Order: sequence, then structure tokens, then C-alpha cells
Amino acid sequence: MNTQSRVFKKLAEVEKVELSVQKVELALVDDFTKAFEKAVSGDSSTGNALISALSKAEGKYKAIINEYENAIKLGDKATESAKNLGVDLPSTLKNKILSSKAGVKEARTLIGKINQLYSAF
Repeated sequence: MNTQSRVFKKLAEVEKVELSVQKVELALVDDFTKAFEKAVSGDSSTGNALISALSKAEGKYKAIINEYENAIKLGDKATESAKNLGVDLPSTLKNKILSSKAGVKEARTLIGKINQLYSAF
């Protein structure tokens, strides 16, 4: 009986050790799963915030293009009127017309860059 009780005692200890190892492994899996889900959630919310900001910026640049194009039309009319009157437009006005054209080009370039960023998502 003495040998038998020692064998049973050893078996019980082995089972406890195996169960303890399984608990540790399950805890690591749970910890990993929680960390992974937190990272995915943060990644997703950051991506959504970026897409939203890009969309707002794109809309603002489109509005800016419309404003510059309106200014260019008015500048062209002023240039034509000045030409018909035989006078020259002030250089500041000519520079503003050129700046408006450059502004349209720059805004279109930025919209193109925004669209490239969209494709990353």
C-alpha cells in the first residue's frame, strides 16, 4: 500500500503540473488576443479618422479651386476691359491673377496626392 499511495501521489502531482501549464498557455493566448484586438481597433479608428480628414481636405480644396476660378474669370474680364480702354492693369492685379492660376494648379496637385493616399486604404 505504501508504494501504491506514493504512485498515486506522484500521479496527482503530475496532473497538477500539466493543468498548471495549460492554464498558463491559455492565459498567454488570452493576453495575446486582447493585445491584438486593441491594436486592430486602434489601427482601424486611426485609419477612419485619416480618411475623414482627407475627405474634408479634398472638399475644401475643391471649393478653393472654384473660388480661384471665379477670381480668374473676373481677372480675365478686367484684363479685357482694360485692353479695350487702352490702359494697362496694375501689376498687383496681374500678379494676383497669376497667383490664382498657380493656386488652382497647386490645389489640383494636392487633390491628386489625397487620392493617392486614399488608395493606400
